[in-house]
Amino acid sequence: MHPMNSRPLLAAFGLAIALLVAAASDAGAAGICRFPKQPPVILKNMGPCNFDPERLHFAGEPEDQARCLLTPVEKFGKLGAPRERLPEVFVGRVGRASGLPERSALEALLSAEDLEKDFGTFLARPVARARDGDPDAPLARYFMIHDTSSPNFGGRRLPNDIDHDRGINNLSRYECANKIERAHVFINRTGAMLLGHELETPWRATKFEMAVQFGTLLKGLFLHVELVQPRQREPGRGRHNDFRAPVPGFTEAQYDRLALVYVIASVRTGAWLIPAFHAVIDEGIYDKHDDPQNFELEAFAASLEKLLARLKKTSSH
Repeated sequence: MHPMNSRPLLAAFGLAIALLVAAASDAGAAGICRFPKQPPVILKNMGPCNFDPERLHFAGEPEDQARCLLTPVEKFGKLGAPRERLPEVFVGRVGRASGLPERSALEALLSAEDLEKDFGTFLARPVARARDGDPDAPLARYFMIHDTSSPNFGGRRLPNDIDHDRGINNLSRYECANKIERAHVFINRTGAMLLGHELETPWRATKFEMAVQFGTLLKGLFLHVELVQPRQREPGRGRHNDFRAPVPGFTEAQYDRLALVYVIASVRTGAWLIPAFHAVIDEGIYDKHDDPQNFELEAFAASLEKLLARLKKTSSH
């Protein structure tokens, strides 16, 4: 994620934790995170998907919301043409309980994948609630997809194999000793994951959520997942921008893990969360972010279908 303005301070802000984490090392030691203070966000409207603060959701039925919130994100954060339909795996699911896998099958898979400590232990717990965890507020409804826009190589060439480069895939750069990680989950290009905040923890990671109009109303309504994606400087856009993203944007391993986190969050919610892109949420806000770049919704859908088939097979045994 990164802001659209190319001024040095703000352009470096877009989750450039590599520049802001003190004492983090390749050995995995978490450092103290410090982020530049940002000006207050004052919304001019409720965004392209028309958020309703009273009902705490965007306009339309869940599938309508998902089509809007998954509007393709083009270079520089420009939004593409509205999405006419969703991949079939989301149809009839988003916002509903239909087709959720059995918790026992998911528990078995997490055990097999050695993910019990971070994800299996909390499977019986609910996810975060809006209004900063108000017990009377609705559970999280939106599954926010980001890219880290880091590390930023500037004018340097990317390594030959960005998917396995140790520096790029070093998750410790996103870990904070003072526990202010930017997202709930980080997924690197090999599929390794960092749990920044347990999914029951209310958190905010977009300008929209932090708008002064809302206070802490939206804190907990969104769950945030960051996909590691290195960037480069785009010529003609200032020295400190990070607008150039790799193609393809993400790996199959990242989509597979994203699907797994999506299923975990949905099972814990009791309904399929509505997926969304960061750049769509922040559309129209000064210094909006441009992520995720080069995200392939069909690849995410394919990973989800593959995972659901595996879970169904586990359930039948």
